Amino acid sequence: MDLYNYIFKRKSCRNYILEPLSNNELSNIKKILDSFELLFKDAPISYRLVSETKGMFHVLAPHDLVFSGVGKDGEQENAGFVGQQFMLWLNSQNLGGVWLGATRDVSEDRSRSDIVVIAFGKSETTIFRALSEFKRKDVATISNIPENKFIKAAHLAPSGLNLQPWYFKKTGNKLLIYRQILNPLTALAYKLTKVDMGIVLSHFYITSKHFNKNFKFYRTDLNQPKKGYKYFGYIDFRD
Repeated sequence: MDLYNYIFKRKSCRNYILEPLSNNELSNIKKILDSFELLFKDAPISYRLVSETKGMFHVLAPHDLVFSGVGKDGEQENAGFVGQQFMLWLNSQNLGGVWLGATRDVSEDRSRSDIVVIAFGKSETTIFRALSEFKRKDVATISNIPENKFIKAAHLAPSGLNLQPWYFKKTGNKLLIYRQILNPLTALAYKLTKVDMGIVLSHFYITSKHFNKNFKFYRTDLNQPKKGYKYFGYIDFRD
């Protein structure tokens, strides 16, 4: 399953045909979710389909997918890593999806360990966009190798509030990854930058598969600080 090309045309969808998918389609969705790789094997996550959510960025959609954990370190990153693979797979099936921050399940199944929600279904409008329609920071502000094909894929990753809270620095055969330290006001309002990091790393993973490269992320601290950012880890990088 090659999802690489969908990175360059996926569009967040907020207007849906409120017609549920068939039981067969939902069964296939559960199978595909179970097939996706985790970023951190020691931080398993669960998911469930719910019929109603609410929140600041709530949309009306036929289906909502809730990612949940038990409070372990690495769960947020895994939710982003798996969720973005799912999001691109939806596009491959002509379905739309959107990440919903500040949104929660309103059923009795809700949990304090719920992480993030994805709304999805058949879209009323196009699920694709031209490359020129992406609104992102200048790629040179997120990496010291802006022309690299992996960085170009990472550059298009979605993030909460479109913060793009990452920086990628190539040093030798390693790509050092940093997570932005938000200002106090933004940090108070938004607490899902680890989910964002999982999302952007999924673009590296998908790109690696497309070009038949190995993907391995390491949390090992290499003592390489960067002002305004927190060191997050590195990828072996011999592109």
